[in-house]
Amino acid sequence: MTGFGTALRLALRRNLVFYLCWIAGLAMLLPATVTKYHDLVPDGPSGAVMLAQLAANPTMRAILGPAIDLTTAGGFTFWRVGTFTAAGAAMMAALGVIRATRDEEENGRVELIRSGAVSRAVPLAAGLALAVAASLFCGAVIGASMAALAGVAGGWASGLGIGLTGAMFAAVAAVVAQVFESSRTARAWSVGVLLGGLYLARALVDGSRTEPDAWTWAMPLDWAALARPYAGERWWVLALPAAVTIVLSALAFRLEALRDHGAGLRQPSLGAADAAPYLRDARGLSWRLQRGGIVGWTIAIVVSALSMGSLSLSMGSLLEGQDALAEMLRRLGGGAGALQAAFFAAMLSIMATVVTLSGVLVLGRLRQEETAGRAEVMLATATSRWAYALSTLVPAVLLPAGLLVATGALLPIAQAQHDGSPDLIGTYTQAACALLPGVVLVLGLAMFLIGWLPRWFGLSWAVVGWTIVVSWLLPLFDVPDWLLKLQPWGHLPHLPADEMTWGAFSVTLAAGAVLLVLGAVGYRRRDIYGR
Repeated sequence: MTGFGTALRLALRRNLVFYLCWIAGLAMLLPATVTKYHDLVPDGPSGAVMLAQLAANPTMRAILGPAIDLTTAGGFTFWRVGTFTAAGAAMMAALGVIRATRDEEENGRVELIRSGAVSRAVPLAAGLALAVAASLFCGAVIGASMAALAGVAGGWASGLGIGLTGAMFAAVAAVVAQVFESSRTARAWSVGVLLGGLYLARALVDGSRTEPDAWTWAMPLDWAALARPYAGERWWVLALPAAVTIVLSALAFRLEALRDHGAGLRQPSLGAADAAPYLRDARGLSWRLQRGGIVGWTIAIVVSALSMGSLSLSMGSLLEGQDALAEMLRRLGGGAGALQAAFFAAMLSIMATVVTLSGVLVLGRLRQEETAGRAEVMLATATSRWAYALSTLVPAVLLPAGLLVATGALLPIAQAQHDGSPDLIGTYTQAACALLPGVVLVLGLAMFLIGWLPRWFGLSWAVVGWTIVVSWLLPLFDVPDWLLKLQPWGHLPHLPADEMTWGAFSVTLAAGAVLLVLGAVGYRRRDIYGR
C-alpha cells in the first residue's frame, strides 16, 4: 500500500496527545482499584456476605456488568471497573478513527495526501491502524500492570479483552465514517447511537440476569468479561472481538472504495424548501446544531440518576459491618457522617463532573465552527460577535446547570418513595444547586481560553480529567485534604452534611462569571481564524 508509512506517521503526529491522554486515564483504573481490594472487601464471612449481596443486586450488575467471580482481587477489580474501561477504550478508538478520517477529509487534508503518490485507501488504513494500535497498547499497559499486581493469566486476559474491545469499535467507527459525510454525525452514530445504545442494552440484559445466557453473549461490551479474567480464563472468547474487527475493517475498505471523496454513502436530505422561522438568527442555528446532543445528554443523565439513586435502598445492608468501606464512601461524599448522605453527596460530586462535560462539548462547538471556517461566514453577515458567542455560550452554561439540578432532584426519588419522605428531593436539589459555581468556573475557563488562547482550549479538558481523578480515585487513598480540594468543586459545601458556606459559593461563582465575561470580550476583540 503505497505511502502507508508516511500517512501513519502523520496520523500519529496529529493524534499522539489525544491517544496518550486517553491511555493515561484508562490505564490507571484497574491497577488503582486492585490495590484497594483488601480495604474494600474484608476477610472472613462478612466479606463473603457482602460480595454475595453485590452479585445479587440487579442495579449493580446493570451498572458494572456480569459478576463472574468476586472472591479474588483481580475478579472483583475487573467487575468493578473492567467493563467501564472497555467502554472507555471503545470510545477512544471510535473518536480517534473519526478524527483521523472523516475530520481530515472535511478539512481538506485527505485530498492533499491523495494528491501525492499514495494509494486511495491509505488515509483510512492509517487512521484505523493507529486506533487499533492505540487500543492494543492501552490493553498491554493494563495487562502488564494487572499481571504484576494480581496474576499473570488474568492480567493479560483483562488487557486483551479491553484492547480488543477498543479495536472492535475502531472498525465500527471506520464503517460509520463511510456512511455519513459529516464528522459530527459520524461521531454521534459511533459513540452516541451505537456505543451508547449497546451499553444501555448491556445494562438492561445484565441487570435482569444473575447468570450469563444467550442474551449476554449477544452483548459485545460483555465479551471482555465473558473471557473470565481471574476466573478460569476462556481465551477463545477473545476471538469474537478480533473476528468482528477484521470483518468490519474489510467492510470499511470496501465501502470507502464505493463512495466519492468528501461524500458519504448516505446522501443528506435536501430538507424543507423554506427554512424554519427560528433559523433566522445565530441562536436558532446554534439550537439546530446542538439539539441532538442536548436531547441525548438529557436522556442519559435522567436514566443514570434514577439508576444510581435506586442503589441507596440497598446501601445500608451492603455496608453493614463494613467499616473500612463505609469510611471510603464517606471520603467520596466529602466527609458526610450518615451513609445515606455520603452516598448521595458522592453521586452528586461525580455527576457534577459528568454534566460539566456536556457544557464543555457544547462550548467547544464555538471553536470547531471557527476552525472549519463557518464562523467567518456567519460573522460576515449582520450577526455581531456578541450574538454569535452568546448563541453557544448560553446553552453551554444552561445545559449542565439544568442537568445537575435535575440530578439532585432525581437521585433521591427511590429513597423518598421508600421512606415516605418527599423532603429528600428538596434537600438534594439544594445540594446540587450548591455545586453549580464549580460548573460555571470550568465553563468560564473554557470560554476564557476560546477568547484569548484558542489553541489551548484543550486545557479545559485537562481540568475536567483532573477533577475526575480527584473526585473518583484519590479519596480512596490516604492523600492530604488540600489535594482533594484542588479542583473546581473542592471548596464548595456538600449539603446537607456541610453547612452552607456562602463565601466559597460566592467567590467560586464570581470567578467563573468573570472568566465568562473576559472570554466573551476576548472573542470579540481577537481575529477569527478560518481554515
